[in-house]
Amino acid sequence: MNKIVTDPKTLYLVKTLSRTKRKDYENYVINAIWQRLNNNNIEVVSQQYVENKNNKNGNSHYFIDLYFPQLNIGIECDEAFHKKQLKSDKEREASIFDVINKIKNSNYEAIHIDVTLDFNELEIKINSAVERIQQKIKEINPPKWKIETPEEYYKEKVMINVSDKKGFRSINKTCNVLFSAGRNEESKGASRSYFSLPKFKGTSLEGYKMWFPHLALETIGEDGKPKTVAATKSGWNNQLSDDGNTIIEHNEKDWTYIPDKKKRIVFLKYKDPLGNNEYKFVGIFEFRKRIDKNSYFTKISNSCVLIKS
Repeated sequence: MNKIVTDPKTLYLVKTLSRTKRKDYENYVINAIWQRLNNNNIEVVSQQYVENKNNKNGNSHYFIDLYFPQLNIGIECDEAFHKKQLKSDKEREASIFDVINKIKNSNYEAIHIDVTLDFNELEIKINSAVERIQQKIKEINPPKWKIETPEEYYKEKVMINVSDKKGFRSINKTCNVLFSAGRNEESKGASRSYFSLPKFKGTSLEGYKMWFPHLALETIGEDGKPKTVAATKSGWNNQLSDDGNTIIEHNEKDWTYIPDKKKRIVFLKYKDPLGNNEYKFVGIFEFRKRIDKNSYFTKISNSCVLIKS
């Protein structure tokens, strides 16, 4: 019988180091660098979505082929001209996971590697990149990378922040870990996506609502053009702006719907790099305006206080 791998770090590394649709030269380079580093205490992310402040080529975002969050160093594989179109295609395929986990490129150090070099030259570039990463590790001595459960991660914290790279497997677990809600995590029934928590009463969160919107699904219409459709049978069609600061909501089955003015603690559902469905905190939002039957919610905070038992 084949043994099933359950170690979270092993599963993560296997998935993230193969998270690319360009599986030839790029895969060789990023895996060579990771193996030669031989340091499992350093966090690594492949295909990291990053904000492009320079914007010289017209793109507001792009992907880093291999990124080390603790070091703010990235490996960018430079390919032959005829492969540039593939990179442009990838940039248009950013998932909700990419968008809400993007980084800003301030103080970011890029190491460029031309994968079209001959073997010996390419080996020199790879080894040089490894040396620079090792040097940066010695300079800053980052804490040991470990993969924690939500319970472990938030045990000593008093706030949740959009920068936290932590998701939750269910709505009830989200409420229990962050707000000590005491909900039944074994329940198999569908959970409401918009509600109040009794635990909020008498706290700074009194009057706030929990909101777990499903984003609209991207599909191709009969005319061959991209379009969005409701993600649920109830007709809710929600979209997140590219900067993550606005949620646009409408209901395809009820155009008379008018949202309340409650502040909303928002978690979006997405698939993580392992293919698991998770809910990720994206901020506190507030209703701002309604235009052409669309309701616009604007982010008012990147963080939220937690409630401990």
